[in-house]
Amino acid sequence: MNCHHGDLANTVVQWIVKTGNLDRVVAIDLETRVLKADGFLTGETILCASLARFLDGKIDSKLIILKEESEEGEAKLLGELDHYLLEVRPLVLVGYNLCGYDIPLLNLKLRQFPSPIHWGIKDAIERSFCLDMMHPVRFELSRFSNGPKILPLHKVVEHSRFRHLPLMRTKKLVPQNAGNKGLAIYNMWRSATGNFRAYAKGDVNDVMMLFDELFLRPILNAPQRTEA
Repeated sequence: MNCHHGDLANTVVQWIVKTGNLDRVVAIDLETRVLKADGFLTGETILCASLARFLDGKIDSKLIILKEESEEGEAKLLGELDHYLLEVRPLVLVGYNLCGYDIPLLNLKLRQFPSPIHWGIKDAIERSFCLDMMHPVRFELSRFSNGPKILPLHKVVEHSRFRHLPLMRTKKLVPQNAGNKGLAIYNMWRSATGNFRAYAKGDVNDVMMLFDELFLRPILNAPQRTEA
């Protein structure tokens, strides 16, 4: 049997919908203090953990923002994130470059802060189904180009394929041609709280809407088969 990754993801989402567990699909995105091009996955400080899920047919988002740039401040952020995940107990984690960045960084943080054991974070990243929207999106957009190609999220949300969606598109708050986007994000966290909150919420909200467009809508709009 020829089985594809997309088939597996669709099967998981279908099961989630059938069992009434859609509120346990959680989108997650980390904003971090990366001031150099080679600063990714070096133990960089988490500035914000953005989370979103569907509740009563709407996207419910939560921002856990670093209040103090210190180990104690980051430990508190991880504690809040752990508490949220313990309450929700995600069955599916959704993100964009989730497997390439957010999950590896959280694993680094679990080693950096081994006590107390963050069971909510551990269970979420080690036991839930990880649905990295970067790949479904690249195959969806391959219909508009010569084969699958990974695009950064700021280009995805502006693509004609998704133009009809009411995305927040807050990537424009940080010029993508800026010499140091990491510094721009860090400065927003320090002195432009409103813009930083909008930027962080926009990323996780838009990824959740892409998940809705490519996975949920096809399932919910599919003709229902009746038993003979």
